[in-house]
Amino acid sequence: MSLSTGELIERSQLGQLEYIAEGGQGRVYRCLTLQLPDVHHRLAYKEFKAGQLASGGLEAIVGVRSRLSAPDRDLLDSHAAWPIRLVRDQGRVVGLLMPLIPDAFVQVGRSITGSAMRKEREIQFLFLAANRCAKLGFPLVNLHQRLHLCEQLARVLALLHTNNVVFGDFNAKNALFSVGPGRADAGIMLVDCDAVRVRGTMSAVPQLNTPDWEPPAAERTQLTSYTDVYKYALFVLRCLSPGTNASTARDTRRVTDILDPEGQHLLAASLSETPGHRPSCAQWAEYFARLRSARLAGQPVAPAPGSTAIGTGAAGAGAAGAGAAGAGAAGATPSAPAATTAAPTTTQGAQTPSTGGWHRAPDGSWIR
Repeated sequence: MSLSTGELIERSQLGQLEYIAEGGQGRVYRCLTLQLPDVHHRLAYKEFKAGQLASGGLEAIVGVRSRLSAPDRDLLDSHAAWPIRLVRDQGRVVGLLMPLIPDAFVQVGRSITGSAMRKEREIQFLFLAANRCAKLGFPLVNLHQRLHLCEQLARVLALLHTNNVVFGDFNAKNALFSVGPGRADAGIMLVDCDAVRVRGTMSAVPQLNTPDWEPPAAERTQLTSYTDVYKYALFVLRCLSPGTNASTARDTRRVTDILDPEGQHLLAASLSETPGHRPSCAQWAEYFARLRSARLAGQPVAPAPGSTAIGTGAAGAGAAGAGAAGAGAAGATPSAPAATTAAPTTTQGAQTPSTGGWHRAPDGSWIR
């Protein structure tokens, strides 16, 4: 595949760089002055170490973004550290440009030992109980924010699937989250996007299965949009039932108090051993959009119009998943999570933890 002019940039054009960090594949720098006409975000430059670059796979990844409409391109840039340009030096590709991870996705503070800490907010911290998060200094993420994260992740994965991209090794460390400013506001950002695979090409780096995120055994050698849906469902299950054993959970009964029958059906179908029975991420995105809206309004969730069969296949993501994520209603008062039984009350009338352990925090948010 040959690169167009808008998919390649010379290293000499990057301007002033500021070192951020170094990993196994290369070094990452902040671009202090560089601006590109099709990018509305700050930029980072990743320079690969010798032997760590497979430019053929990266050309296909960069090409996916350049073919998107402007709204879909902005959605991708807002929710993924996606390769924007390949960087060339003396006729050789040496690295790539990508959106700089915003500060909202980075935790700054003190570790348990008292040392200074600057750490990306990986989604693994969403699986911890509230008291554990507080001890680590991470923000509490309430139920409405978690539903928003589930919706946003479904939308960006649906966008990838619509454009023949398999994310592949989705796990607890290659997606980040932000919260606030409102009680229903949150954001998701995929990282390690140079490891995705465009259908019909080889990935730039091998696509693996991280322990505790493996799909069924028959699907582990060739990752597809169906395995992406399976791993997305594991995220939904774990994100909505934080606490003991959440990071390895596969038992859908953990969220029977959170998801209505339609959501439970989607979850069970997504974790099916049969790939073709799994719904698309677009279906998940539309479900969570309706669920969030209903919860914020304190109303029952309306079923999807004309939806009778869930398993239409992950490959048929459709254009519905490519739209921009809906804005959270920050000013609304969150309603209680639906419980399978009536929540008991104390003699003073204050509500005790509902089924599944969700309870109302002092600010009115529902936490677990």
